[in-house]
Amino acid sequence: MMRHRLSGVSLLALAVGLSPQISVAQDTAETSTLEPIVITATKRSEDYFLLPSATDIANADQLLMRDIDTVADLDRIFPDVNIRSRSSRTYANFTIRGQASLDFYNPSTQVYVDGLPQDSFNLTRSLPGNLQSVELLYGPQGTLYGRGAIGGVINIVTRKPDNEARIGFNANLTDQGAGGTFHASTPIIDDVLYGDANFSFLNGNDTYTTMTGEDVGGTRDINGQVRLRYAPTDSPWDVTVTAGRGHVSSTEEYFVLESMLEDRIAYPAPSQYDLDTWNFGINAAYDLGFATITALTGYQKSDLDRTVFGSYTPERQWTLSQELRIASNPDQGSPIDYVAGLYYQHLDFTRSIPVASQTSRQKIDSYALFGDLTWHATDRLDISPGLRLDYEHAAAEAAGGVNFNEDNSFTALSPKLGASYGLSDEWRAYGLLSTGFKAGGFTRTVTSANNAFTYDPQHTYNGEVGLKYRNEAGTLEAQLSAYYNITKDYQMFVGVQPWQYLQNVGEVTSKGIDLKVRAKPTEELGVTAGLAYNHTRFTDYKNPVTPGTDMTGNTVPYAPEFTANLMFDYRFELDNGRGTLVPYVGITYVSEHYFDETNTIGQKGYALADVGVKWEVDDKVTAEAFVTNVFDKTYTTYGFQYPGLGNLYQLGQGRTIGGRINMTF
Repeated sequence: MMRHRLSGVSLLALAVGLSPQISVAQDTAETSTLEPIVITATKRSEDYFLLPSATDIANADQLLMRDIDTVADLDRIFPDVNIRSRSSRTYANFTIRGQASLDFYNPSTQVYVDGLPQDSFNLTRSLPGNLQSVELLYGPQGTLYGRGAIGGVINIVTRKPDNEARIGFNANLTDQGAGGTFHASTPIIDDVLYGDANFSFLNGNDTYTTMTGEDVGGTRDINGQVRLRYAPTDSPWDVTVTAGRGHVSSTEEYFVLESMLEDRIAYPAPSQYDLDTWNFGINAAYDLGFATITALTGYQKSDLDRTVFGSYTPERQWTLSQELRIASNPDQGSPIDYVAGLYYQHLDFTRSIPVASQTSRQKIDSYALFGDLTWHATDRLDISPGLRLDYEHAAAEAAGGVNFNEDNSFTALSPKLGASYGLSDEWRAYGLLSTGFKAGGFTRTVTSANNAFTYDPQHTYNGEVGLKYRNEAGTLEAQLSAYYNITKDYQMFVGVQPWQYLQNVGEVTSKGIDLKVRAKPTEELGVTAGLAYNHTRFTDYKNPVTPGTDMTGNTVPYAPEFTANLMFDYRFELDNGRGTLVPYVGITYVSEHYFDETNTIGQKGYALADVGVKWEVDDKVTAEAFVTNVFDKTYTTYGFQYPGLGNLYQLGQGRTIGGRINMTF
């Protein structure tokens, strides 16, 4: 495998090198400014430029332009991010800065929608039609989010219903299927009560043909949600109640032998699943003037009726979460901004293997107390300490071929200390020390082949430094960051498919550097670029399944060394009020990476190109034609070795040609 090296000096030179070009452009053409970035995923509204950490954001228009319909597609726009379904979209594999989700029941990245955590079965969900933006906080985020946020947090922000009546939809039709969203919002009682409804569907065509000639691999994904918001004008109350329902039916869990990848011919082992999800939420906020108290209650239930490779293994899970917090209001001009709160979650999980008369069940209760503040020590210096105390109790039982009834408790303290300093009005430097953890527990894949069912907590210790630039004209922004983190007692599934189970495998070290640039050099031209280098290795490998095997020095699965994103768009104003044409080009690159710890099964580096042209008829109607994966690159997204068959893989989407219309009223 080729080793790459990238220096911080060269990346910084790129960011600085763009600055004078922007200045020249301002002298020769009228310019427009970039949209300001305000992050809410920190549980209070903050200017990303002042934060002592790396963040990113993409608005609804940017996501539509790249044909990004689901959370799983976000790695095409965020640097140092790799998101792939592991066997199916039910098991999400997020890798951010080398922190891979090798425990697919508890991924290393958490997904939130308007402040409410999403169930692990629903992390690669379709994006809602009332989408406003998607925010990314790079991890670890142990202080604010606790368990499961070592890689980071993705926060989906939607537009709340208000006094403006709106109806909107976007629909797309491609040679690979069809999809769309519908959103309606209206005041029910002017200035007091509002409501909205959102519906989305995705119908993906079959992508494989089996050896017996059957077409498989298609997916139908349907989601609906209604909200009721009580927010009287001049009242401190803002309460939103949410109810949603989703259904996924898919045959995507078919696998292709290595010799048949180009022909997309799948091995004919029966594989099909239905996933039903229900979610209910209450977001209640009370504005005290100097601060806001928020109570968030969430309930989610998931039923997975799954047959994979001929094996029927249904799973059920429900979670109840409650968070109560107080956060300072940023417009008060206080020398200290803060957020503090309490968190509780109950998780109930059941998995069955009917053919073996085996069942297993887990009940996990999590409690946390957290606080995070920013002290504006001077006009230029901010100091941001934080601390979280977590306690978790896990109870597990199994009946059938394997029988046990055990429980265990885990406690973790996650401190954080960050500082940012304004070198000038345009330049800001920061440093950050942060921690994260994943609780220990009991493996959920209980089989007679397992020789251990319990595992220890995982702890991550991270150091990060960065530099941010935002020119006075508002036409160029750049973020450069470098990080180094060590994870002790790394958790991952070990053993041979389909008898893998979760265990600790020793120490992992991740280090890297990433750069994000947004530029608007002229009123017509927009540029977004992201580049990341990551080096994640097992630095002390200890596998209890094969104690004599030492894979120290191997690359951690699903952690590519290089990722890059590039996007250009250019606006042509049409004559006679006919609107605007916006052609665009997007490129995504992912370097070589592996699907197992032996580094024998993997995917070589590849690039995907997307092109399209959008016609903005006016501010209410747009039409678009696009092609994704223009060169029809064949690439794999997941792979494993199956006894007697060899290496089996799943493939990414081939070339897709389509069109989209977006209308609002």
